[in-house]
Amino acid sequence: MTCKKLPLMGIERRFPVVEFKDPVSILMPVCNEADVIERVVEEWIHDVIVYLPAQTELLFDEAASTDGTREILDRLSEKYPFIKAEHRDEKDGFANAARRLYERANCPWVFFTDSDGQYVARDFWKLANSIHGGFDLIRGAKIGRKDPVLRRIASGIFNKIVQFLFNVNYLDFNSAFLLIKREALRDVLPRVNCMPTLINAELLLRMEFENYSIKQVYVLHRQRRSGVSRGLEPRSFLKHSIRALQGLYAIKASYRVKDT
Repeated sequence: MTCKKLPLMGIERRFPVVEFKDPVSILMPVCNEADVIERVVEEWIHDVIVYLPAQTELLFDEAASTDGTREILDRLSEKYPFIKAEHRDEKDGFANAARRLYERANCPWVFFTDSDGQYVARDFWKLANSIHGGFDLIRGAKIGRKDPVLRRIASGIFNKIVQFLFNVNYLDFNSAFLLIKREALRDVLPRVNCMPTLINAELLLRMEFENYSIKQVYVLHRQRRSGVSRGLEPRSFLKHSIRALQGLYAIKASYRVKDT
């Protein structure tokens, strides 16, 4: 496949990028991000998508936004044909939105990230530098995380528990900055069903234990430009923490059974 660029005129290449021969499905769940979503889309277009093959797509799963996010995405979809947004009238959780996006992806490479603008689009190329290394999953681990203190503490505890239970040395297990071969994703995704709120952590663990090739790189994390972080609410934190622990033990048990 030739690397024909998307038809965006007047954009100069401002930094070195990796030449992709295959298009990429870029995936973002979104809910109530009207204050930032247009800037996020334009950043990804100017810093990433313009350098990718023409069949590249930017997919959104939008859930019951009430602040105008839906209308902004519809307008952007008319302006840029590679943007495709599916809308839902009810929220059913981040993991369900992520799974739908993973299943919708059409391109040989699949990239997943958040839509709130805290990740830096340009860091995509830090992951892309490894696409010719034979890796099935290239993941970005956040450095200088800019989330609220309680969320950083909870994440740190979760990461330590996973490292202890599975004897693996990754950081930021539930990272939402992932570049995955679609073939590997579609093989593993049907078995990702133990951690309903931490789908990317389970995806990483299952790919690790099924001997897929994984590369970790460090990426930046910045303050939200607007709004508040949408982590778990305090009243549901304990319930979801227990479910996460149960999910980790279920994952571990599933691979113990395979080894016997």
